[in-house]
Amino acid sequence: MPNPTLNTLHVSRPLTDLSVAYFEANREKYASGSVFAPVSVMKQADKYYVYNRGDLLRSDAQRRAPGTEAAVGGYRISDDSYFCDRWALAHDVSDPERANADPNFNLDGEATEFCTNGVELAKEKEFVDDWFTTAKWTGASGSTDMTGSNTAPASTTTAFLQWDDVASTPIEDIRGELTACESKSGYRPNKLTIGPHVYRALQDHPDILDRIKNTVPGSPATINRNLLAGLFELDEVVVLRAVINSAVEQAADSVNYVAGKHGLLTYTPSNPGLRTPAAGYTFVWTGAGIPAQGARIKRFRLERNESDRIEAETWVDFKQVAADLGVFFASAVG
Repeated sequence: MPNPTLNTLHVSRPLTDLSVAYFEANREKYASGSVFAPVSVMKQADKYYVYNRGDLLRSDAQRRAPGTEAAVGGYRISDDSYFCDRWALAHDVSDPERANADPNFNLDGEATEFCTNGVELAKEKEFVDDWFTTAKWTGASGSTDMTGSNTAPASTTTAFLQWDDVASTPIEDIRGELTACESKSGYRPNKLTIGPHVYRALQDHPDILDRIKNTVPGSPATINRNLLAGLFELDEVVVLRAVINSAVEQAADSVNYVAGKHGLLTYTPSNPGLRTPAAGYTFVWTGAGIPAQGARIKRFRLERNESDRIEAETWVDFKQVAADLGVFFASAVG
């Protein structure tokens, strides 16, 4: 007598405790909002004052003889403006989908995560396209980008040997540009933003491994961001880890890191305020009900579509404030 087959003993059904979805739930991947200091604003657009750098770095003080007046100096003030654009993404959950969904689906939660992820990813790409790129910053030795080369014999005012070459000198390159930027602006960059390929090259570079091994007691086998920050005398090292699919819908996927193989030194104050310079500020219009970090989530009914709409939105402007407080290392690795 034949035995029952496996297919007749069990009818396949989706698991209720496991599914696979490529949501970038790890918010540390979305790091662009921490490169420029965040500033909450009550209006979508407004102005702020800018004090003339040259006037503040010049001294008109003179020796003063008895009975004479003190030398008189002054400084100029201009203004600049910001404008927070709205980024938004929505997803509809229809009544038939909700009624037919198995218990392992949390349709509202999934829609919230999908929309939030989309907004954060769009912001990340906006920052990288606008400011993590060439021809934007003037704080370097030669007032132009530092460009990596796979053949350069030594660092110059505009070029350096790429850091994935064991003969390169990333410590000297970065520290040299820290000094160059400070000598021109009076402010020393305190933050290094890099793509994942550059981070890996710095982690494995023999000069960095030797320096940390010999100066940090009990240093771990793996070089982390905090150790790199300490080595370069920085407050923070930021790694832009977000990935994006650049293909249109239904086309073959083309997934890669949003950030390229570059590095950016910036001066970022810990507390933005009056008379406080910065390479850039991230203006967020919280007056529209948007949280200072993340996105506002709305849920409302679309009766004509027999659906509930889940929508994420934020209002933000990644605004460059001082080009001379940034140094860009283009093509830092090959």
